[in-house]
Amino acid sequence: MQKHISKMQFFAVSLMLFSMFFGAGNFIFPPMLGKEAGTNVYEATMFFCLTGVILPILGIAAISLSKSMDELVNRAGVIFGMTFTILIYITIGPAFAIPRAANMPFEVSLAPFIDPNNKFLWLCFYSFIYFGINYIICVNKSTMIDTLGKYLTPIMLILLVLLFLAGVINPIGDFNAPTGEYATHPVSKGFLEGYQTMDALASLIFATVIINSMRSLGVKNEKAIFSLTIKSGILAGAILACVYMMLGFLGASSSTKFMEVTNGAALLSNITDYLFGNFGRIVLGAIFLLACLTTTVGLISSASDFFSKFTPKIKYSAWCIIWSFLSFCVATIGLDSIIKYSIPVLYIIYPITIMYIILSLINGIIQSSSLIYRSCIYLAAFLGIINSLDTTCDIQIKYITYIISRLPFYEQNLGWIVPEAVCFIITYAIFLIRKKNIEV
Repeated sequence: MQKHISKMQFFAVSLMLFSMFFGAGNFIFPPMLGKEAGTNVYEATMFFCLTGVILPILGIAAISLSKSMDELVNRAGVIFGMTFTILIYITIGPAFAIPRAANMPFEVSLAPFIDPNNKFLWLCFYSFIYFGINYIICVNKSTMIDTLGKYLTPIMLILLVLLFLAGVINPIGDFNAPTGEYATHPVSKGFLEGYQTMDALASLIFATVIINSMRSLGVKNEKAIFSLTIKSGILAGAILACVYMMLGFLGASSSTKFMEVTNGAALLSNITDYLFGNFGRIVLGAIFLLACLTTTVGLISSASDFFSKFTPKIKYSAWCIIWSFLSFCVATIGLDSIIKYSIPVLYIIYPITIMYIILSLINGIIQSSSLIYRSCIYLAAFLGIINSLDTTCDIQIKYITYIISRLPFYEQNLGWIVPEAVCFIITYAIFLIRKKNIEV
């Protein structure tokens, strides 16, 4: 049984994983974090990396240990597991992540030169071309690693490094004082901003892509596949962290220069225009296009693989068309609307995802206990729904919202942490008692 692959093959797979992770959200949120965090940028970026880097790596490990995503999510019940899986595919698929990524190059590099009255028509035309390219790459799965890992990603990284070095050599300005929640709660704010990347959700999907890539390269030994998958996740995560640090620095150094800017896309546009002039827009557009294209290709391919297994009459290529078309439709509503509507959903899904990952990593201890998984996962879902309705939709459920709002860290949208810890302790104690009684 083959247990090894070449260094070049390993590097290509790792870059493919990085490229699938690194999309629109990864571009726009770190520089805006830097701008708003100001002198607290390093602290905020560190905790941004906790949910934007460490958690996705742990997600890769969780799926590798569980052998498959189905095996993991079904521990909380088959129906809940299937519902959760479909919700993830929709969230990182046509509902939010894919159309958001498609919109980024357009908003930064094309929209400023388009008459606002004609913007919708140009957005439709651009989106049609964009998703046409996605479909062509996705259906040719045999060249996916070469296309994503060997060519697009290195070019994107080179462009990013050039942008960062230009900002270091020619400083834009000074770090400003932190604003908003970054002044009072930089840790929790940075942690929550990492939600916006959606990478922890995507890691549950991408892990299967990496595992299959290892097998396609000839690795058959399961322990070797697990080891190589974890190592590729660590390398991809290290690259992500470096990129976030660079983008955060650029945002922080521009905080006194572009104080009126309110979103990361516009901020990066101003930064590149300041550093490179008119050429800057071309550089930024190229970076965005490469980053977003690699991400959406990975998402469309993964989703098509998943749904084709349950629909024998609808093949993988057909699902690529369906997924691309749905994403095209949502993309036409515009970037601001997509980001706005994603926040309530992320506040619900992320606590569930985090608990799934944690429980999977300690599954050797809890032995796939249905009691522990169902109690912790269902509680996370319940608290996430209540918190999301309250903080993002201004909807309160009588008595319930009032009680939950008194939980520690609720104001930071992390009210689920303490109840989850208590729930785990209680259910684990019950699990140990039951196990002891059975052994006796």
